[in-house]
Amino acid sequence: MSALPKYRQGDPARFDFRISNGLGSFLEPDWDDPDLRVEFYDSQGVLRFTAAKTSDPALASASDSQGVYLYVEGIHLENFSVGICDAHLYCQVNNDQVLPYPTVIEAFQVILDTGSEPVYTTAAKVKNELPAELPGQLTDQILEQYIYDASRKIDAVLAGLYSIPFPGIEQNPKTPALIERLCRKLAVSDSLIFLGTLNQMELKPLLEERAMTELDRLRKGELMIAGYQPTLSVYQGRLLQEEETKDYLD
Repeated sequence: MSALPKYRQGDPARFDFRISNGLGSFLEPDWDDPDLRVEFYDSQGVLRFTAAKTSDPALASASDSQGVYLYVEGIHLENFSVGICDAHLYCQVNNDQVLPYPTVIEAFQVILDTGSEPVYTTAAKVKNELPAELPGQLTDQILEQYIYDASRKIDAVLAGLYSIPFPGIEQNPKTPALIERLCRKLAVSDSLIFLGTLNQMELKPLLEERAMTELDRLRKGELMIAGYQPTLSVYQGRLLQEEETKDYLD
């Protein structure tokens, strides 16, 4: 699943495929086949788009060192549900249907449009703190949204005190350990609420409130992030009162 291309709902998607002969080489599909098409079904099993030679965007062919392949580029994903999209391939080679007919494969993954800002933990780290058996409804895409929301909440609290945003979890150097842990706890809190494991009133003091308390201590300077210096105020020292400057003003 991790190898699938990921596209946000507002992005144009691409899909390409080859027909293997099972011996390490690829066959050229019948381009004049009137039934040649690829149907795209979203994660809810709803047919959202059919790519054919006359569709928009259209099914096209190209070739490289491995041979001919077919592709469609610019698939509109606005109506696709978040999750794995399946492609149903209807094609023939030398007037024989390629079996199974249709051939069903996972095409790409549609994810939420979470924005381009860095995130401070990973879905795998959040899963490690959740029940071992997770229902299918709590997908990686939902976890990624919770992580993004938690990352932006941290930015909002610490804006003006630290250089925001912090490095992302995949960057080098990566997110500071304390920020990663707080982001993870906030995302776990949202995940448990989603699962209905605890109601929000019970959960708040356990996870979210503790994380927000630590963030408040960071904001007040009671906690420090190792290796990070809070942003200095423009004004430092004490301001002179009028009576203290009187001699200079006379």
